[in-house]
Amino acid sequence: MIRWRPAAPRPALLVAALLFPGLVVARDIAFVPAQVANRVSVIDVATMQRLADIPVDGKPAGVAIAQQAGRAYVTSPEGKFVTIIDTATRAVVGRIAVGGGPLGIAVHPSGAPVYVADWYQHRVYALDPLKRAITGFVAVGQSPSGLAISANGHTLISADRDAGQVSIIDTASFTVRGTAKVGSRPFGVTLSADGRRAYTANVGSHDVSVIDVVAGRVIGTVAVGERPYAVALTPNGRAFVSNQYAATVSVFDTASLAPLATLAVGDYPEGIETTSDGGAALVVNWESNTVQRIDADTLTVTGSADAADGPRGFGRFIWRQP
Repeated sequence: MIRWRPAAPRPALLVAALLFPGLVVARDIAFVPAQVANRVSVIDVATMQRLADIPVDGKPAGVAIAQQAGRAYVTSPEGKFVTIIDTATRAVVGRIAVGGGPLGIAVHPSGAPVYVADWYQHRVYALDPLKRAITGFVAVGQSPSGLAISANGHTLISADRDAGQVSIIDTASFTVRGTAKVGSRPFGVTLSADGRRAYTANVGSHDVSVIDVVAGRVIGTVAVGERPYAVALTPNGRAFVSNQYAATVSVFDTASLAPLATLAVGDYPEGIETTSDGGAALVVNWESNTVQRIDADTLTVTGSADAADGPRGFGRFIWRQP
């Protein structure tokens, strides 16, 4: 097996659910790939209850959500395919064969294309989710891992781990318009809401590189815990970084890059993402088989849920149920 290698619920939602049990309230649902179990665990973020496990073969790891389309796309590095899940029914509705080792994944804001990083082929593929086919690819640096796409869909960033760089891709032409050298072995990558800054978690140098996307260069470096895996951003200007070997989450201020806190979480934290309202971060712990919720303001762990064995959650895994 290839090993590719936690936010308080809003009180108003909980009160509404208690007073009006039959009322359908919009809520965040997490779809967390569990690589060892060959499952995707479905977790209600407000209650931190595990709702279901969806069988997905091929050692699933990466995940991306198409919000409006109601789809979760999950990469299976060993199965060499992407699985399509209907987020409302929690059913597998399709599969797309992809190259040698699909890992990182992102979805264009319009719902298509779906972009997939191929670890072995050193490419990023564009997939048509309706035709369930590859429509093109672009060559990037060695061992691309995490992908992030801007809110306007114009820019795609690939963290090229073994090249020690990010590739900056123009989605209209689907070409690399530039690269930027970062820390050692960048893995996860995240873009700011305005798409002007990218943040890479560098597993080899134990830091986060801050990249000016327009200029194509690093403008800051933040030391974090041992072997950082991924970065999540909140609207209140905070970055949350999962540190695998340290079993912690580092928090820093995105304006000053000053450290704010180091939080103890479960063993071997990997995937991390903020909730749709920005009030919390969810961190996925591989060794503990848990997902933990961290309040973005108080920086305290406010809930925990069990997940299937070996959860990864590499990418954007939270769907806002309408």
